[in-house]
Amino acid sequence: MLRSALLFIILACSFTTSVTLVGPVKQIRNHYLEESYTKMGTLPSALLQALCLEFKGVAADLLFLKTMTFTGHNIGYNLSTEQEDWQLIYHALDKITDLDPRFWDPYVFAEMIFAWQTKKFDKVNSLLEKAAQARPDDYRPLYYLGFNHFYFSKKTSKAAPYLREAAIRPNAPSFIQGLASRMSLYGSQTIAGIVFLEELLENTFDPVAKQQFETRLTALKRIHLLEKAVLKYKKAYQQQPESLEELINKQCINEIPTDPYGGKFVLLNNGRIYTTSELIHKKNKNNGKSK
Repeated sequence: MLRSALLFIILACSFTTSVTLVGPVKQIRNHYLEESYTKMGTLPSALLQALCLEFKGVAADLLFLKTMTFTGHNIGYNLSTEQEDWQLIYHALDKITDLDPRFWDPYVFAEMIFAWQTKKFDKVNSLLEKAAQARPDDYRPLYYLGFNHFYFSKKTSKAAPYLREAAIRPNAPSFIQGLASRMSLYGSQTIAGIVFLEELLENTFDPVAKQQFETRLTALKRIHLLEKAVLKYKKAYQQQPESLEELINKQCINEIPTDPYGGKFVLLNNGRIYTTSELIHKKNKNNGKSK
């Protein structure tokens, strides 16, 4: 009886101690993670290369792993990433690709995470220009540059040369050859985004990245569905609808689809479809929960 009571007391104390320490341990871990990442990420590229000697590839792998861990930690705990954090992440990506310019994963991370979250496309494009020089046998850096200029900057004239050059590189998909002219023809950023993401999904095997691409693709397809309904309404009534609800009333669409990012689709005055989420998962800085 005494042994059972003693065992119960020990277990109760252990449980209480573990619960009490969860918060402090997480704080210590988070502080260590950010501090160690910051120290590595702020070293000048020339100094990093001198320190790494012939192990530049290994150092690039390690720094990229820390970058992924740092970003994944914020995503995993549903934390808001501050602007200074994104600036640190960009500097790290720049240094990683200085150490190993042919290392492809950092460029994909910059294009698919950094670009969409920060809207700093000039920084992403500078990394992709580096990739295009370092990987002359790879069509993807030029393809991404063409997409960025068309989709984000809305400059078809700048996008076309990148796409034409991408089309003649080894193993370039046949559809790239006519993509520039098709973009000019239909002028739709939504369709370009759908084509781009579908191609990415075919060549993505990381489950986390694949899920993110699929979510964005779903959102763009729903926007395109609404855009087609607006065109159908304008063709039938020779005027623009006043709201998305009017599309339902006139049987141009059965229902207004939901935004997978948690926002709300809105019809703008120019007939374009906008979402309040801006295709980004919104996070609350105070409690870390999605809005």
